[in-house]
Amino acid sequence: MTYFRHVLNLCKSFEVPARLLYRWLGVIALAKITWLVLFIVLRGEQWGGDTVIQGIGLFPLESEGYYVPLEDILQKGEYSSLCRMPGLLPFYLPLRMMLSQATAMHAMIGLQVIFDILATWSLGVLAARIFQSIQALHLTYLLACLSTFTVVRNNYLLSDSLCISLFVLSLFSLSSYFIQEHRRYLIYVGIGCAIALFLRPVMLVIPFGIAALLFMHHGLSRQFIKASVMLLLPTLLALGSWTLYNRMHHGRAIVIIAPLGECMPQMTPDFIAIREWILASGGDYQPWATGGESHWFFDSDRWMPMPFGPDDFTSGVDSTMLLSLKHDYHRLHSGTLPADSAGLLETSIIARATQCRNSYISEHPLRFYLINKLKFARMILFPKRIDDLPFPPLARMNLLQKIIKLGSLIAIPLLSLLTLSAILFWIYRRRWVYLLWMCLPMGLVLVHSYIGFVEQRYLATSYPLFLLLVSGFLCSTVAGFRAKRNPSSESLA
Repeated sequence: MTYFRHVLNLCKSFEVPARLLYRWLGVIALAKITWLVLFIVLRGEQWGGDTVIQGIGLFPLESEGYYVPLEDILQKGEYSSLCRMPGLLPFYLPLRMMLSQATAMHAMIGLQVIFDILATWSLGVLAARIFQSIQALHLTYLLACLSTFTVVRNNYLLSDSLCISLFVLSLFSLSSYFIQEHRRYLIYVGIGCAIALFLRPVMLVIPFGIAALLFMHHGLSRQFIKASVMLLLPTLLALGSWTLYNRMHHGRAIVIIAPLGECMPQMTPDFIAIREWILASGGDYQPWATGGESHWFFDSDRWMPMPFGPDDFTSGVDSTMLLSLKHDYHRLHSGTLPADSAGLLETSIIARATQCRNSYISEHPLRFYLINKLKFARMILFPKRIDDLPFPPLARMNLLQKIIKLGSLIAIPLLSLLTLSAILFWIYRRRWVYLLWMCLPMGLVLVHSYIGFVEQRYLATSYPLFLLLVSGFLCSTVAGFRAKRNPSSESLA
């Protein structure tokens, strides 16, 4: 354990000239505001009406789940949802108490940009601290300013932008704790993790990942126990309060959120059963992802090519059965069947979909338990499309929109490839400190890969840390190459 303490102590103070940091702060702010304006000016015609708040903030259907319960606090005196945790409450409610609803939402867009600027600024300093390199700071800032993958989320009235920023700021505070060991930094980390959890429930794994880093830093000691308590206490208090509130106001001890079938009306029992089979077979569960397994199943087009192959079939499941299952699903939801016939058909669909899943697991256990998880990881890290840019369809894009989208389509797989290369290189060179920092963003990817959630927004939380670590990897590799080319200059130094 002493060895690991020594390694993590390499995350130490790195002096960066204040003038340089302030210059970069100006560049970062300019870049983030420019992207905000560009995504407003270049957005597609499909964004209009209720999906845009007075021409600025994008308000997709999912936004209602976050903001309507917050409005209910003002109108009805209680938070009305069991399906979204109130992570936006400390940001939106103070604004809403002073401003109109539309103006408060505009202010939320501005707040997301401000947090993004501060998080990006902290990201570069964190890179310098981990890699002890001013070049890593510069490259991190440059890549973060050019990247669209996370900055586009500032335009959406969702939870993603603030969650990403709080994750980065929490890790920056963690690095400050490793350097100075002042307890106030752990309090900042704990509060940031607790709010991030309420913004995105999957962030529940992060406090425990950070606790593992504290264990590597302190060893099994009183200091580690005290630090872990301070780190986890905000999350435990927040979850306890949320559970108690749900028990008192809804009569249910909901710790995170209610079941998905309850929160999403479209997720009927038959829908869920089919989706569970698709996930078990390694398919894309997103119905809006053109060409994917769910898109084929839940789209009524009878002539769409089937995305399932021989590897997806079992002794009891073939293409004929799947076509029959799809036909019956759409007949069930056509609204033309009597209630008793619809109930029988729903039961039949659920039974057949469950049979498909169970037979797949029993006949293809290796694919279910390992290969398909790796397939989901590949789908997350190497997407074949870009979902979140608010542009029109490709045929109606102008040249600038096409350049931005093509750049994003190249940048994400390239960054993922460099990330995996960095992991292999650091394992070979035994650079444990870098690998330990990599565990946090990669852990989020692995969690989503395990459950099969491959939406690109789930990669966005890890993306800034991948930028940082790849920047450090490239800079340290170049520095090592130069040292080998000029050994005499290194010895003189």
